[in-house]
Amino acid sequence: MKKTNLLLIAVYLILVTACSKDNNEPDGVDNGYPSALKGTIYYDWATEGILKVSFPDAVGSTFIPDNSKLNNFDISSDGKYKLTVVNEQTLGKYPIRFTLSDIANGGIVEEFVYHSPGLNAYCKGYLSPDNSHIVVLSNDKADGITILKRNGDLVVRIYNINGEELGFNDQRLWLPGNALLITHKNYIIRLAPPYTSGTLLKEMKYEDWGDVAVNPAGNQLAVRITNHVYTMDMDGSNLKQVTTSNFKEAVPEFSPDGKHLLVGTEYRQTGPFGWMWSLKIIPNDGKEYNVDPIAPNTAGVIPVVLKGKEKIETAGGQMIWR
Repeated sequence: MKKTNLLLIAVYLILVTACSKDNNEPDGVDNGYPSALKGTIYYDWATEGILKVSFPDAVGSTFIPDNSKLNNFDISSDGKYKLTVVNEQTLGKYPIRFTLSDIANGGIVEEFVYHSPGLNAYCKGYLSPDNSHIVVLSNDKADGITILKRNGDLVVRIYNINGEELGFNDQRLWLPGNALLITHKNYIIRLAPPYTSGTLLKEMKYEDWGDVAVNPAGNQLAVRITNHVYTMDMDGSNLKQVTTSNFKEAVPEFSPDGKHLLVGTEYRQTGPFGWMWSLKIIPNDGKEYNVDPIAPNTAGVIPVVLKGKEKIETAGGQMIWR
């Protein structure tokens, strides 16, 4: 087994709000959306499972039925493949089944059972941009950051950064070229293959920040700072606030072409470990958009409303736009 201690190299560089016709309707009629809006949003909602809505027709449906054993899912960058990570725990055993399947025909492309070194049955997995690797995330120190080939073969396992243990809430996101973006303490770090050293992209000098997202081109980030969403270039420059309201915005996701941002608005807690939010889309043009549920929204804000429905869609778990 290849074990790597990461060397960091610094460089300078519960109310569902209804839409009002005159404020929050998408452009067009009968819940139509701008023709330039493309792709499919996948989102987890309560006991309804994983739902999806495709643009520009805004037709919604169930993608994965509710399954308490589903640790997480992922959709490939090209939208062709689905990865599911399922907990198959039994008494004294902790297998996790990874299944990569073709969305078009349901056929299994790869499947393997993974055993966490930390005996954690709740690990999650995410596909690399070229669909060749999977990063496995766990909150157990013994698991570190694990990178596998998509058939389950181990590539590397990273246990710490400069001798410091990985944090409970650290993010690990894929970048083009199978590099990883990692958040650790107040740092955003880029880690390129073979994953033995990292580059500091930005030090975040804020008490409350997170929910980092990467655009498909790998040259821009979205991040929540306190209660609102900001964008910045990959090197940490050009920081701009892009959402505002009297509430909280979080969990941004870029559209497949990078021209829009999906934002969780009215982000609120529903229990000790539960959160929910309403789905709205804004242009990714560096301007600031008011996405308030009550006050008039800035022109260009698009609430996610399914065809034939009236209320904005809500989510409370994973959210992906492919």
